[in-house]
Amino acid sequence: MSYNKSILIVDDEFIILESLRIQISRILPEDVLLEAASSGEEAIQLIDEFYQENKNLVLVISDFNLDDSKGTDVLKYAVGKFSNVEKVILSGQSNAELIEQFKNEYGLTAIINKPWDFGEIQDIILPLIKP
Repeated sequence: MSYNKSILIVDDEFIILESLRIQISRILPEDVLLEAASSGEEAIQLIDEFYQENKNLVLVISDFNLDDSKGTDVLKYAVGKFSNVEKVILSGQSNAELIEQFKNEYGLTAIINKPWDFGEIQDIILPLIKP
């Protein structure tokens, strides 16, 4: 199948990653690819694959605190490959100063607190996937 758009979700907690994956996959049309990464390193590998395969990465939702990096590092990397990518930080506890600095430098589509309201996530995703 050919995908028109791609979304990447990143969280190092399996339950959270899987919950997000299930919830988001329920609202996506068949032509939108949803990938999940359980670490910053895995996310960067997937971003590289998207870039090499010329896939349209439209959104990255990343946890702020990953075991191997900060979510902002993943988002910076995504911006380096896909300048128009939408960026969302998912956070239970975060460094507000670091997030604000990132927001000022790179922009953020949203900051979503854990536990999240899926309606908020839908409001971010649905406009990005409309034809």
